[in-house]
Amino acid sequence: MFHFFAQKRLQSRGFSSGRKRRRPNETAFSAVLRSSFQVCLLLFVVFAALVSGWIILSGNEEALFAGNPMQAVVVVTVITATVMIHWHVSLPQTFRQNSTVTLMLTIIVLQLLLVKLSEHVASTFARGGGFQFLVEPYIFAPMVLSLLVGRRHGTFAVVYASLFGGMTVARDEAFVFVIFSMICGFVAIYLTNQVRKRSRLVVAGAYAGLACVLLAFTLGQIQWPGFDATLVQWEMVAKQAMSAILVSTLTAVVVSGLLPLLEALFRITTDVSWIELADLNHPLLKRMTIEAPGTYHHSLVVATLAETAAEEIGANAIMCRVCSYFHDIGKMNKPVYFVENIGDAPNPHDELTPNMSALIVMAHVKDGVDMAIQYKLNPQIVNVIQEHHGTSLIQFFYHRALKLRDEVQQQFEDGKAHEEDIPEVKEESFRYSGPKPRTRESAIISLADSVESASRSLQKPTPKKIDELIESIFRDRLNDGQLDDAALTLEDLATIKRSFAATLRSMMHTRIEYPKIEEGSEKSKKKSRKSKKKTGEEKKLDSDSPKKSEDTKEEEVAAR
Repeated sequence: MFHFFAQKRLQSRGFSSGRKRRRPNETAFSAVLRSSFQVCLLLFVVFAALVSGWIILSGNEEALFAGNPMQAVVVVTVITATVMIHWHVSLPQTFRQNSTVTLMLTIIVLQLLLVKLSEHVASTFARGGGFQFLVEPYIFAPMVLSLLVGRRHGTFAVVYASLFGGMTVARDEAFVFVIFSMICGFVAIYLTNQVRKRSRLVVAGAYAGLACVLLAFTLGQIQWPGFDATLVQWEMVAKQAMSAILVSTLTAVVVSGLLPLLEALFRITTDVSWIELADLNHPLLKRMTIEAPGTYHHSLVVATLAETAAEEIGANAIMCRVCSYFHDIGKMNKPVYFVENIGDAPNPHDELTPNMSALIVMAHVKDGVDMAIQYKLNPQIVNVIQEHHGTSLIQFFYHRALKLRDEVQQQFEDGKAHEEDIPEVKEESFRYSGPKPRTRESAIISLADSVESASRSLQKPTPKKIDELIESIFRDRLNDGQLDDAALTLEDLATIKRSFAATLRSMMHTRIEYPKIEEGSEKSKKKSRKSKKKTGEEKKLDSDSPKKSEDTKEEEVAAR
């Protein structure tokens, strides 16, 4: 409240523009909800209660725990505890994200509800038709979680949804259900690797349905009628096979339609959405081509470097490309203060102190976050804009400040300056505010940004110079602790180095220097060609005409 009035007073006096920089909104309460272990534990308790109630209320009369609800509660509780421990050990990064935990547990519960609904539909409309294990949407949970969170999370859904689902069918059918659920689920996970088109989901669903049909023939759920069977028997086999394929295909279509809603609800971006965001006709990118063309070209090169390196180490390559497009959008506020946009114009930093220059350069990160929030860009893009410089030092202006301080210090020692004129140089004043890169993709973009910028200073680049430059940048980043929070191994860093070097060598290769043709020599060649053409005619004329006197020849030579 008091800050509001203070800002208004400054604005009235001309010391403030009245504009407020946008920042990502996160309160203490939202931070607790996002990563608190107590909230995570509560989610698993609620999950165990829901699954226990579902098994007790919807279980078959001949189910494993029919008539013994307490035993069902105990078994479900033990399996839920197993899920927690397994998840915490195998995938600790996402286990600390309560939104991901909520998503996974919710999708498993939805899978169980859909399975029971499909069983009810099959028993109601096709009694005795053998459709029970053919019309169940086994691929719903594995496909959704593989696309939104990753295939390793999809395997969790396959295993535990199969176990919970097997508790509601008859004892003699539980094993068959688990086999169907696991095989179809794993087929769906395998076919949804790096899906970049929604149409591929439908194809994956159709193949999963085909796998269900083959499994049904193997386990005897679809009886092969034989070649002497009647038309009615063959018709029943066709209906059973088509129902399995149709249900799996429709499940994939439903998943495709639900993806945008789930992405918005849980703030997750799939590869399909990243490809949609990779459109270079975005208003910010179109502005950049006009207002900061050098930065735009720099961003394209960084995108190529980052995407290629991400593919090499198994990171999200398309995310690296899209985030690289937008990582320097903040430079559009003051484009002429960045070297790639200066061109032949005078350098404005020559008229500024090193501290002021550093402030202007560092401001492009906060300006970029402000623009990204204003244009409602993806939150992961905002994170990359904040993190792509980490807390690194702006060495050029820092060393210039040290040099300026030494010069004033020397003037003071010579009696030409006052002691108070010596400027104080703090390293913190020349460091970005951070945070450091917290994901593999953000770290790759940060390294690609530094490598591309430094490569512009190479004169007559050779493979050795490029390798030494990359090695120097990586070593400085490691020694400065800029990669401490990124989940990159030394093997990943070595792979990224090789990828950067190969990409830069292909971009900065030298061409063969073609020999220059001198203007004088070209004219003489043309004259010689003309003289050769005329030689025959001149000889003919000389033979037909009388011989000229010596005086006439001398006059012609003088005239020439």
